[in-house]
Amino acid sequence: MRRGSINVQLAGGIDENWILPNRRVPGCDPIDFESNQDFLIRPCHLKGVAGYQILPIDKTTCAPQGHHASRQIEITLVKEIELEPGEELQVELEGFEN
Repeated sequence: MRRGSINVQLAGGIDENWILPNRRVPGCDPIDFESNQDFLIRPCHLKGVAGYQILPIDKTTCAPQGHHASRQIEITLVKEIELEPGEELQVELEGFEN
């Protein structure tokens, strides 16, 4: 994965259950290392580039952290992409059961 992430603001009306990643990974955020966080992740694609949706969660309460409360999802990708200010993006989240 490339270092860094992209925060994507979601459109209104999206059910929170659709934006919660489904796989827990133990970890330590190298920037926010005192926050006692693990991560929920989900494979995704943005502009045809593979990556992961990442949601930091509190290790003890499992409460979502980061920008989740403001309806943003955090994405990290395998390679850098070009973005325009204000560009509308479509993130393809994987791992949903039919």
